[in-house]
Amino acid sequence: AQDVIRGVNLGGWLVTEPWMTPSLFRATSTQDEWHLCSALGKDKCYALLQDHWSTFYTRDDFVQIKKAGLNSVRIPLGYWAVDLLSYEPYVSGQYPYLINAVRWAKDIGLTVMIDLHGAPGSQNGWEESGITGPVEFPANQTNTDRTIKVLKNLTDEFSQSTYGGAVISIELLNEPKMDFTVLSNFYSAAFETVVAGNASGINVTIHDGFFQPHSWANYHPTSAAATESAEYLSIDTHQFWAFPPLDNLTKPEILDAICDFGQQQLHMTSGKYTGILPTVVGEWSLSTGITGNSTTQSQNDPEKRTWFRTLFEAQNAAYTPKGPGQPSIGWYYWAWKTEYDIDAWSYRRGIAEEYIPSDVSDSSKFVFPIKPNGCIDETFHYSAPKSVPTYTASDAVPSSTSTATG
Repeated sequence: AQDVIRGVNLGGWLVTEPWMTPSLFRATSTQDEWHLCSALGKDKCYALLQDHWSTFYTRDDFVQIKKAGLNSVRIPLGYWAVDLLSYEPYVSGQYPYLINAVRWAKDIGLTVMIDLHGAPGSQNGWEESGITGPVEFPANQTNTDRTIKVLKNLTDEFSQSTYGGAVISIELLNEPKMDFTVLSNFYSAAFETVVAGNASGINVTIHDGFFQPHSWANYHPTSAAATESAEYLSIDTHQFWAFPPLDNLTKPEILDAICDFGQQQLHMTSGKYTGILPTVVGEWSLSTGITGNSTTQSQNDPEKRTWFRTLFEAQNAAYTPKGPGQPSIGWYYWAWKTEYDIDAWSYRRGIAEEYIPSDVSDSSKFVFPIKPNGCIDETFHYSAPKSVPTYTASDAVPSSTSTATG
């Protein structure tokens, strides 16, 4: 059986986002990769992104990820890395870096989920899909056909024995925003393609489309009459507390909501939500409506670090299976890092500033007791250290002096 997933997203790398790597977007003031390349032109955009791809993640990052007790990485990819038409302003060249990443993972002992983060026409209209604006993905068959072609390409490539089964899953579409029937029809068509070409048993992951995992209970993409879910199928749900309507919750309300979600959809083995697919929480973070995101503040704010530690351990407890037969299969934190290591989003900064355990595979590194219901005991008194070493984002190594060098 697959180990419980404790992973991180390699966000902002092969699909860029302005908030994660602002320096790439500064000169053009654009908001997504389509418009970035449109403003720069292909040659300049390629030069800029080639430099970014080769430096933002390297083999050393994978070594550090493994050292942190993590065992998997989720790698967002845009369709244009595989299938780029001449009229589209994007540039391609990401694929060799994806191949390198899978090889590093295999060598170091990490598994990989490849996540199709952007589809033709955009599946959600958000910047991380490559282009902001209307959701045009469902508008025509060409978009579906191109997406399936990309998924087939990825399946054919990474099911080869040379990769040693490092790729455990391909996620068909990240955060799609569309009608349930339209989405499930796409999943059916795509599932057949991925599983059909799938000699190594690469799992198919579907995002819940914001309908919550229980909406897909007993889902079988190629058989409407099925009474149990398909083999090779898991579901991804994203849990964020920083966006409306959940951005106005208090600390106790957030902890309650996390606990409830874990109990109702991830840990139960019977009851009204049986038949839920194996479920991974594919994106989550420490960002909430309570604390501002900062690149400096957490270091000098023990109260904030206390809250972050509580929030991290609460979510880890909820999103990790507590026993056999439960839907939960683990989690991927968003993200290992950002360009300036924003405190609520940078896992490596959390390790350095001690609000994320230094080794999540070692239960002795956690501070909160776990109650019988699988939630943390939030009444346990914990206070973060008064001071932590000055953090230098350049190399993710905490410096013991305040004269951090870049």
